[in-house]
Amino acid sequence: MVIGSLGVLDDVTVTQVSAVWELKRASPDAGFGELYARALRIGRDHISSTVNTLFLAYAGASLPLLLLFSEAEQNLGSVTTREVVAVEIVRALVGSIGLVASVPISTALAAKVLASTTLPGPETNASVDADAPSSS
Repeated sequence: MVIGSLGVLDDVTVTQVSAVWELKRASPDAGFGELYARALRIGRDHISSTVNTLFLAYAGASLPLLLLFSEAEQNLGSVTTREVVAVEIVRALVGSIGLVASVPISTALAAKVLASTTLPGPETNASVDADAPSSS
């Protein structure tokens, strides 16, 4: 699941930088504050769907274990305090905290860099798209 979390983290940060890039292209005179605020609104929507997806992935991965405990007629309190389950809960929480923190950090870094950068306007898409950041 750690590898999956890293993939999601990569997706979130690249999407945020791309959002800031496009906002700057659409409004070349935008400063740091405006870019940051607009991109952060985009990021909130993206992170909510990403955390939901990550939660469902963790739940799906731990479903066989939860069914095993259910068949053994264990109550929720005894199941969640077992080491194997508690470790997975902590991993999910730490992964979610990292993802939530990555949005404002990557947005701020991209807004800081692009606020002082002059980009060609949207009418010159071909030349700007060649300069766009990529995830590779």
